[in-house]
Amino acid sequence: MRTKNKLSLNIIALVVILISLIGKIFGFAREILLANYFGTSGIVDVYLMSVTIPSIFFGFLPAIGIGFTPVYFGIENSEERNRFVSNILISSALFAFFCISLAIIFSKNIVMLCAPGFSPENQELTSKFLWITVWFVLLHTPVQILTAFLNCNEDYINSNVSNLFVSVTQAVFVILAAKYSVMLLPVGVVLPWVFQFIWLFLASRKKHLKICGFQKNDKHVKSLLIISFPLFFSNILVDINGFVDKMLSSSLDEGKLSALNYSFTLRAVFVTATSTVITTIIYPRIAEGVKKKDDAKICEEVEKYFDFISFIIIPIMVLCIGFAKEIVSIVLMRGQFNLRSVEITTFPFVMYMLSLLVLIWRELIIKIMYSYNQTSKNLKYSFIEVGLNICFSLLLVKSLEHAGLALGTTLASVLVFPLYMRNICRTVKGFKIHPRIINMLKEALASAIMLFLSLTLYKAMEGYYTGGIMANIIILGSSGMVGILVYGLICYLLKINECNVIVMKLLRKKK
Repeated sequence: MRTKNKLSLNIIALVVILISLIGKIFGFAREILLANYFGTSGIVDVYLMSVTIPSIFFGFLPAIGIGFTPVYFGIENSEERNRFVSNILISSALFAFFCISLAIIFSKNIVMLCAPGFSPENQELTSKFLWITVWFVLLHTPVQILTAFLNCNEDYINSNVSNLFVSVTQAVFVILAAKYSVMLLPVGVVLPWVFQFIWLFLASRKKHLKICGFQKNDKHVKSLLIISFPLFFSNILVDINGFVDKMLSSSLDEGKLSALNYSFTLRAVFVTATSTVITTIIYPRIAEGVKKKDDAKICEEVEKYFDFISFIIIPIMVLCIGFAKEIVSIVLMRGQFNLRSVEITTFPFVMYMLSLLVLIWRELIIKIMYSYNQTSKNLKYSFIEVGLNICFSLLLVKSLEHAGLALGTTLASVLVFPLYMRNICRTVKGFKIHPRIINMLKEALASAIMLFLSLTLYKAMEGYYTGGIMANIIILGSSGMVGILVYGLICYLLKINECNVIVMKLLRKKK
């Protein structure tokens, strides 16, 4: 498949995860700073809406970056590949500029449509924010294309390091906005994309990318558009889903939209860290394997990834649900983020975390489907999921408010997931789902015992150490570590392969 040996790929995967986690730490710093300086206030609601609107209306554009990989591997000539990348960069930027012009002209109408529950003052401020935040659309697609280009050329580090610009710069601008002017918040959304684009472009130049004149009627661009067309609509459906949630939450009490965002961001740490590895390393490997029609190797890789994901994610998901309030308190409760903010953030966080494993598994399946050019099927499944989510959201928002929106998203994801699984069983020859389910049940049993012991230990230690964030971190960390060790021991006794592999590697290192 690739010239790199297994050890080097494992090291790269660990580095990519580390970079992703560092980025998420800085991303969390932004959320913590938002919580500290603005709490769950109307300013945060305005800020989040101004960032969400461009994604709602123009979030389909980055689909080009997803469809890029299989088309790129289908081009044999290096000069032709270079011309293809140049053409798609130029054409996507021109189209994005057209979209930005429309958003600025009709900004007030768009805000009234997306946030009907906002006060007139907040709607006016959202419109002003939007005039700035919409400019990130200009660079979003080129960034995705250059990232995919670097991944295809095995430069996994630079493609992920660039994400740090976004997290760090946004965190810095939250501080500046609190000190000087809230209008610096939207500036902090756009500026890091400029830094990220420059970094990726320079890294791509080292991989011999040269921007040449725009060429009409590029057959490879046409192929990319054909592949991306269903992806466009799939992304639009996802954005409509987000639009409905934001619109419904804008009519709730002030701060509920902020709380929904904080809980979503907490879950995103785990989703992003895992999906980054899937997109960066696994996706190009599978796409190349599909081109070579190496079915046996693809099946082996896919089964390995499925088992590894469930082994790692299930205990994390269970611990986060069991200690949801403690996690929210430790991460966010400071400054303007008070006990009320913790209460209204915890419940939706639990609702979101219930779908963590499904989301990461689905991310892997979608990338496999893209490798097999099954974009239309993904569109169909997305349409069903969005329809269910809208129905659940409308039904649950009345009784559970913003937590109902989170639960609606989770229910829709879980109910549609069997369609993805059925498709992957038919697509990947030799793939067997039953061993995956048996492993998952064993891991769920081990996780339940782990949670019981962790909670018991936490309650016992809580009586001796009271007050202070450091004490809470030590208690929670100690309880979690003991629980993880118990989980590993039970998995070893239940003969779960992933655990046995880790134990064998540790024993070899000791020898």
